[in-house]
Amino acid sequence: MYYNIKGILKASVCSFCENIYEDNSIDENKFIRYLIDFINSEDLEECLKQSTADICYDIKNIDNICRDRLFLIENKHFNDIIEIKQHCNNAYLRTLKKDKTINIEAFVDNLANEFSMIKI
Repeated sequence: MYYNIKGILKASVCSFCENIYEDNSIDENKFIRYLIDFINSEDLEECLKQSTADICYDIKNIDNICRDRLFLIENKHFNDIIEIKQHCNNAYLRTLKKDKTINIEAFVDNLANEFSMIKI
């Protein structure tokens, strides 16, 4: 199975929202468990809508970031789930520990920064 960057970002946002806002947790292991569940979801769009329903976040931002900042890897097929988890976890920890925030926009920016470092 392979994943594209847009799906990875959507699953990451769902994971972040579920862990931080729904569970009131910052546990990175729970974040990764949610990520695996969401990334393999049948209807990721619906999951994204539900996860962000009570949060002020424009989910179109993911499309914009993929188009504007991650266009070089927009068509890349990611099949190494360990690599995906590592990049997402790095962004998660950077948001919480370095930026000291639970802001979803900051997390998505950190995801974009993390994945933009990938060489094609």
